[in-house]
Amino acid sequence: MAELYAVILAGGRGERFWPWSTPERPKQFLPLLGPQTLLQQTAERIRLLLPWERIFVSANRSHASLVASQLPALPSDHLLLEPRGRNTAPGIGLASLSLERYDPKAVMAVLPADHYIPSPSLFLDALRRGVQVLDAHPAALVTFGIRPTRPETGYGYIQRGVELAPGQGAYRVARFT
Repeated sequence: MAELYAVILAGGRGERFWPWSTPERPKQFLPLLGPQTLLQQTAERIRLLLPWERIFVSANRSHASLVASQLPALPSDHLLLEPRGRNTAPGIGLASLSLERYDPKAVMAVLPADHYIPSPSLFLDALRRGVQVLDAHPAALVTFGIRPTRPETGYGYIQRGVELAPGQGAYRVARFT
């Protein structure tokens, strides 16, 4: 079985939550929900499952010192610096190429640095189940979603398709909306 690695995406531009969040200090580097920043909370959550040696952070070059100061235990070669912010997909692409060079058999979990997850244990259980799905379906791409409580035009939606295996809670994606 391949090793699980985490890539924390910390490349936001600070356009939301203004005036607190700015291009110099986007929301993932702010302590919005407690004494730790959102980036530190994300790293602490995945550290319950993985050692620092299997954690990478992808960030904009201009935020390198913020990442290094907030995550001093992160190995310096595990900080992946984007030359220019180009949104999520190119950030994941750069991270996947870097991780493939590090460990060609790696399984990559992509974690946004700015999500609030109130129950780390439930999150880690879901991540473990996702890895089990990958073991059974090695060509799959696993994505996690939450059931919406109201319509919101600022988010996308996942329409579930057929269940992969009865009782697993894993489904094919019918479409993204």
